[in-house]
Amino acid sequence: MLVDFGFDLAGRTDPRLWRGLALSVLQALVGVVPYLVLYFALEAVFAGRATDALAWGSAAILGLCLLLVWVVRAHAMLDNFAATYALVCDMRLRLADHLGRLPMGFFTRRRTGALADVLTGDFAIYTEVVTHTWGLVVANLALPVCIAGVLFLTDWRLALLAVATLPFALLGAIWSQRLLVRAGLKLTIAKADTVGRLVEYIQGIAVLRAFGRTGAKHAALSASLAQLEKQSLRTELAPAPALLLYGFTVELGFTIAAVAGAWMLTGGTLSPAVYLLFLVLSLRFYKSLGELGIYLAELRFASATIGRIRAYFGEPEQPEPATPNAPAGGDVVFDDVSFAYEEQTVLSQVSAAMCPGTLTALVGPSGSGKSTVAHLTTRLWDVDSGSIRIGGVDVREMAMATLQQHIGLVFQEVYLFRDTVLNNIRLGRPDATAEQVLAAAKAAHAHAFILDLPQGYDTILGEGGYSLSGGQRQRLSIARALLKDAPILILDEATASVDLDNERLIQEAIAQLARGRTVIVIAHRLWTVQHADQILYFECGRIVERGTHAELLDLENGRYRRQWQAQQQARGWRIGGATLLQLQPGSRSLLSDEPAEI
Repeated sequence: MLVDFGFDLAGRTDPRLWRGLALSVLQALVGVVPYLVLYFALEAVFAGRATDALAWGSAAILGLCLLLVWVVRAHAMLDNFAATYALVCDMRLRLADHLGRLPMGFFTRRRTGALADVLTGDFAIYTEVVTHTWGLVVANLALPVCIAGVLFLTDWRLALLAVATLPFALLGAIWSQRLLVRAGLKLTIAKADTVGRLVEYIQGIAVLRAFGRTGAKHAALSASLAQLEKQSLRTELAPAPALLLYGFTVELGFTIAAVAGAWMLTGGTLSPAVYLLFLVLSLRFYKSLGELGIYLAELRFASATIGRIRAYFGEPEQPEPATPNAPAGGDVVFDDVSFAYEEQTVLSQVSAAMCPGTLTALVGPSGSGKSTVAHLTTRLWDVDSGSIRIGGVDVREMAMATLQQHIGLVFQEVYLFRDTVLNNIRLGRPDATAEQVLAAAKAAHAHAFILDLPQGYDTILGEGGYSLSGGQRQRLSIARALLKDAPILILDEATASVDLDNERLIQEAIAQLARGRTVIVIAHRLWTVQHADQILYFECGRIVERGTHAELLDLENGRYRRQWQAQQQARGWRIGGATLLQLQPGSRSLLSDEPAEI
């Protein structure tokens, strides 16, 4: 296909689009009528049959046609604009929904800026071009077809000469498309690099300033912007040679037909009326074709853009079961689970059972696979082999909505949306009442600091919630999980990045949240999970030790025991006679002359 409009990606049809198309064709048909009136008027003039009645009648028909063309064009434009904007809006929403159902591996392979550019920049270009040129392409395609029909009816010889160069013009149009697609691909790469660097620069500005590296990163960003500017100009100019060839070939057809018509006129084989009509019609014919070439070039640029959008639609979604099953409880069972990120094995033959009313702690060195257990349980990825069952049902056999209802998550990194505090907590249960949100916030020890905010629960948080402290964001996350009231709770380093006072409050909130649930805790500070019902020690993607805190301490030369002892020895690190206190409840200051009292 020469041009891909992409309307099929909207997932529906819009009758206004086809009505607008029909009106554009009707506009072209009505637009030809004045030329037919001109022909009959010229015939009468050259035959000496011109009368006042003919003049007034011709003027009336021309006026009526002008009014009708204006009315039809207005309705065609309204239908075309309304339909294309609505379809493009649906396309954007469907793509966002599609992205939400893709496996997380898709996002880890791409820069955030590239995805943002597709949903904003690419769609903006596509929307601007398609909505403004769709109707114009139809109109400028229908009018030459209608005019060509009139030319063939009046004199087939001149009509053949007039259209003889069009196949060569079509070759120029195809050439322009190839030039534009080639340049468009390079522009896409340049845009993705620039947007990625820009997002990275903005998100990391605090770190860059702290290490005095804003200049170096800014130079790289400036170089990327300069490359984008250069490639944008090249893309604009890329189809110019082909478009010049297209225009020259189209106008060459008019020159050939005009010279041939003059030769036939002097030879007496063509009437003056037909020749004048041919000249007038040909000018309009080639003008429409010239405009059509420009609009097609713009649409081909949009077609290259929609190709990138279509590629995202083509990414396979995480499979959903045809006949989903519902779990019969809140127990979680890993059965010989193995998983790899691309070619790097992360979990290997992991088996474990977590029951309701118990707390299972996942410990071990960084990169040993603990967080992957949480990700696989929530189906951010699917296992390569083995199975994960919740309530006796494989998570792959559950509807994603059902799975999400059964799991509450509290991560180390909390993301809050640019919305009110109330709505950020209500994310856990959108239909929750204000009273229920208030109760969850109180249970999470968040109510007091929320009331201190400028508008309390109606305070608009900044993007990411970075106007709040880490402990405050974490307690809002716990309030979300409390409000959701899911039977399974996963805590991924929920207290790793907060101060001691906040840690105590968060621990109390988690204790409230964990009652009666299947709780899975990922932790580095072993003292925070020493009362767990079972502790699983991970190393290199395998469970190498399991048991209670006491049982694991009894293992001579055990890995858990060595890590516990190392953390205990770190209670009082001395720097120049001062002692850094261990991070445990009861500590009151970060620096003291004596070791902390435990």
